[in-house]
Parts: sequence; C-alpha cells; structure tokens
Amino acid sequence: MKTKYLVLLISVAVLINPQLFAQKSKANRLFDRFEYAKSIPYYEKLAAKQNKHKVHAMTRLGDSYRLISNFEASAKWYDKLIASGVNDAGVYFNYGQVLRSLGKYDEAVVQFERYAVLNPADPRGALFAGYSIEVKNWVEPEYVYEVINAATINSEFSDFSPVYVKDGMVFTTDRMAKSGEKRYGWTGAYYLDLFFAQLKKDDDLDIMKPGSPSVYSSRINQAYHDGPATFSQDFNTIYFTRVIRKAGELDSTRYYTNRLKLYSSTMEDGKWSEPKPFFLNSDAYSVGHPSLSADGQTMYFASDMPGGFGGTDLYRVKRTGDGWGPAENLGAVVNTFGNEMFPYLHQDSVLYFSSDGHAGLGSLDIFKSIKNGDAWSKPGNLKAPVNSPADDFGIVISSNGREGMISSNRPGGKGEDDIYLLTISERLPDSVMITGLVKDKETLETMKNATVFVLNTLNNEVMVLKTDENGRYTAKVKRGSSLVIKGIRNGFYPDCLSLAMDNKSKAAEIENRNLLLAKYKVDQIFRLENIYYDFDKWNIRPDAATELDKVVIFLKENPGITVELGSHTDSRGSFKYNERLSDRRAKSAVDYIISRGIDKGRITANGYGEYKLVNRCADGVSCSEEEHQENRRTEIKISGAAAMKDSNEGEPLDNYKSGQILRQNDFNEDFFNNCNDSESRNILPIYSVPQR
Repeated sequence: MKTKYLVLLISVAVLINPQLFAQKSKANRLFDRFEYAKSIPYYEKLAAKQNKHKVHAMTRLGDSYRLISNFEASAKWYDKLIASGVNDAGVYFNYGQVLRSLGKYDEAVVQFERYAVLNPADPRGALFAGYSIEVKNWVEPEYVYEVINAATINSEFSDFSPVYVKDGMVFTTDRMAKSGEKRYGWTGAYYLDLFFAQLKKDDDLDIMKPGSPSVYSSRINQAYHDGPATFSQDFNTIYFTRVIRKAGELDSTRYYTNRLKLYSSTMEDGKWSEPKPFFLNSDAYSVGHPSLSADGQTMYFASDMPGGFGGTDLYRVKRTGDGWGPAENLGAVVNTFGNEMFPYLHQDSVLYFSSDGHAGLGSLDIFKSIKNGDAWSKPGNLKAPVNSPADDFGIVISSNGREGMISSNRPGGKGEDDIYLLTISERLPDSVMITGLVKDKETLETMKNATVFVLNTLNNEVMVLKTDENGRYTAKVKRGSSLVIKGIRNGFYPDCLSLAMDNKSKAAEIENRNLLLAKYKVDQIFRLENIYYDFDKWNIRPDAATELDKVVIFLKENPGITVELGSHTDSRGSFKYNERLSDRRAKSAVDYIISRGIDKGRITANGYGEYKLVNRCADGVSCSEEEHQENRRTEIKISGAAAMKDSNEGEPLDNYKSGQILRQNDFNEDFFNNCNDSESRNILPIYSVPQR
C-alpha cells in the first residue's frame, strides 16, 4: 500500500511500544514521526549487530521500506524475520501484501494463509489469499489500453494525479519547486506542489502529450503539501488537497500531526484568490483527493472520518444553494475494509477510484463503477496494463473517452511515481466496421465535416463522428449491436437510419445507405405544438414558453437562418378581431424569443387570423372542438437561409469532436426519434449541444 501520499488521509496513528519509546533511540523517534526514509540507516545499523534490538530493527526495516514503496527491500527484511523464527501474524500479513505488490502471487498466498491461521478472527487473510489466486485467472479487460510514460513531465521524484485544464494539464509532484526547500521526512523528497504542462497533439501516437512542466501557482502552492486538485468545468474554480503542518506532543517527544484538508480558490482578474478552507475540514480526520462533477453540483472525496467501512472511504457532498449538504458515504458496494481513495468522476456517470480492499493485482489498483440513480455498480478492476502489482492511481479520462492518464510507481519509470499516458480502444474481437456517406439530398454532393451521431441502444452510448474530405464516416462496433445513426449539418434537416446487426453475420464491413440531408428552404414551414393562450389573451404561458424555447435553440443552432413566426386562429369571432388577436399573440411570442438572446433582425411576427384555415371549418360550418384546434396554431416559416460555409467553422456543431463518447441523456429526449419520418419534417429539429 502506498502510504506515503496516498494514505496521507489515514496519517498519524501509530501504536508505540512504551519500552522502545523510553529507549529514545534515534531510529524510533524518526519512525514515530513518520520519517521512514530517515529512520532506515539507523535501523540497518541495529539489524547488523547481534543484540536484543535486532528483531525489532528488522521488523521496522520491513515496515519502513514497505511504507516508502521499496517492496524489494521490504521483502528481503520480512523474509529474514521469518527465517529467524519470528511468528508474528502482522509480519506474515505485511509480507503477503509486499509479495502481491511484487507480482509474486503464489508466494503471497502462503503468507496470507499463515496469517489466517494465526489470526482467524480477521477475514483479511483468507480474502487476500483468494484475491491472489483470482487475479491469475482473469480474462482480458473490456478495453485495449496502451500505456506510455509521459517522460517530459516525470522526474526522479513522485509525479502523480494529473487533471485536464484549459490548454494543458496540472499534476502533483514532490520535486523541488524552489531553491532551499525543505524535505519531507517520510520519503526524503520535497513537499508536494502543483505543476502545469501544456498538451500538444502527437500525430505519430495520435495522443495529446505534455510539454515541459513549470510551477502552477505560487498562490496555491505553500510551504507543505498541496495537491491533488480538481477544477470546475470553466476552470475558474479549483479545489485542492492541502496539508498544514501542526505540531503536537506525545510523551515529551515532538511529532507532527498531518491531516489532509480541502481548500478552494476562484480566478479573479487572472489570479487565484486566497484559498478558503472547506467546511468539512477537521483536526480529527482527513478529507482530500477531490473530484468535482461536470455540473459543479457534487464533490467526491476520500476521508477517514468516523463511521466509514475501512481505513479511508469515498464520500460525496451535494450543493445546496451557496453551500454544501452533509457528507454521504458511497456505501459498502464501493467502500471496503481497506482504503478507497483518488476518486475521479467521468462524464457524471462513471466513477474511477483506487483501492487496496477489492480484488487487485497488488497495492493500489484502479477500479470503475457505473452510476445508476443513487446506486453504484459493483466495481470492476481495470486489470493490466492499466493496473500492475505496484500502486496505480490518479486516473483521468479525456472528454472523447479515447485517451487519458494514470499515475503509477511500477518498475521502469523515471522516479518514485510517474504519470503515464493512456490510449483507449474498445476490445472488439468480434466486430464489424460500419461506414457510409453523408450527402446533400438535392445535389447528391458529399458533405465533408458533417457530424454523425451513432447511438448504441444496448448501452445508451453515443459515438461522435465527423465525415472526411469525401463525406465518409467510419466506426468499429460490436457485432450484434443495435444502432441509430443520425447525420447533421448546420443549415440542413437531419437524416437518420437504424441498423440492427446479426450476431452471426460474417460481414467484416457494412456499407449503410447514404444519409441525405435536405437543405432548409425559404418558405419551409414548421408547426409548433402546444402553443396555447388563455381566452382572449396573448401573454406567454409557461407551457408555451417551453415550446418557444425550441425556436430559440433552432435559431442558435442555425445562425444563417431567419424566420417568420405566424399565429393563426380558428374561424370563430370576426375577421378583424381574429386578425388583431393573432397579431398580438405573434408579437408576444417574438418578443419572448428575442428576450432569450435572438437578434431581432432574425425573426418577424405576423398574425394571420382566420385567413389560412387548414380544414373545412370556416364561418357557419359546424365543427368539433378538435377540428377548430387544428386551425389555432403557431408556425415558423423560414424567410431566409444563408449559404453554408464548407468549413462549418464557428458553428455550434464544432462543440462535438470526432471520437467523443457521450450518453443518450446528454441530448434532447427526441433527438434520435423520427428524424427521417416524413411526418416529422414539420417539426423543428433541435439537438441541444452538450457543453463538454
């Protein structure tokens, strides 16, 4: 277990043998202060001699090396202890954990089984023995991952917990940030600070790679530990972990109590404000490792506050107005008797975190749990190569779902912890390539840079594609998938097709029919449903406002279009009365649309009264209420449509990036319904761009 920073949370309760403490040895004092790196040379001197302190010194060497994640050295001392005849249950358990961290699962099973015999009341012995057997029989992970060392930002020290920010990434490191900086006794490294690096596309690897790092903010970084961090979606608010060193007393020997606390800061005039403490901060327990949801309404974090299931648990708090509600434990499905930490919420629906309590390859592994309402699915281990026998933690996934970053102290890195880049692709041993063209319905010319949305109805994921220079889109999907494919281009009516694939089909590639997008034309009419007014009134009711908001979205999504809003009445009442009433209603509707941010030059009002009836219900004709209702309608007619630019530059669809993975509920509920039915052509097509 990577206690040095990962269990900063648990920090600080170590049982001390009063007799050893009374000896006031230098080694014990350093160990009791959690200065494990400094204590090792003194214990090695004690262990080299035949004296009454030898067994104690060897135990402390095994523990110290384990706590600074030098598992090879730790295993050597635990092995010597057992060979000397020590029969301490704790030594067997810790030795088993170290062997798991080295990937020596068969040897680990032996140690855990010995622990279980010596301490049968503790279920961890049998559980970890089972874990060590289970991982050898794991099947391949769901996705194919390539793990690449982010060499430019890694150092000989610990570099971990990357997060994406505007134009780059921020990460946590214990390299020296300024000359003369003091070192942290636990590890012998410097204190944690936040650093920044720009990200730039590597065309050879098709991945964003970081450039040279630099100190992120002198306002955020202080004398002791700062990091990891999380940011709001607009990057104007930061929440971060901070340790403020506080001195205490224990039997006349000074030690330091380090509790993780959360702080926040906001960007003001290009500078971070003075950090403010989070309301849950306490001197009795730690709160840290924050992850903010995309909407900024929920914060996930790790804590060892009372009432949890293990060492550290995952919690969340929800916004209530200007503040936060109470801390909510994520429950026994996510949390274990061990330590859960480093939560990361991806697209508000997938929780990634690290744990040493679930079945893993050793030390900390990264797990994934899916949010379903307020419940979480059973966490799944991401397996190798994302996880390793060493510590793996601090994951982040890009918005397109096809790349990310993790932290790990696996062998082969540049330092203690390194940051690794991930490429992510779905493992599709039984897959099929779907391909098709997007064309102008009238001219049959292909459309480059059109946006295609592919909904997999089996998992409600939506893949975003862009057509190439030849108007073609391609995607690899699982055989047997059920798809709805929708093509969109600003200034054109969308087109859809459905595709249900046979599991037994041997086709390697499926050529879909063309998606034919019809250009919006002048005088094309769309009928607005549910635009109702009170009798003899023209003010906009809430139900009418909802429908008029669709016009607002349509105009924002098609900036080259101008429209006329026409209001119609039934034949009851005089011609003059109906004309005046419809004109007032049309103007009231237009005023509402303009108030929502639409330029007044793009929409005009016209009241037609009863002059354009759609059925036989003229004056003097007996008709039902339903027939009269057909004539009481509001319509949008296109009065102008500017020519589209080939690049689509600056249009709303630019918010979508090729390869991006979204959820169906990111879109308007009618987005994938009826977009190619002839009847639906009279309905305004809107898609409500998710702001990702």
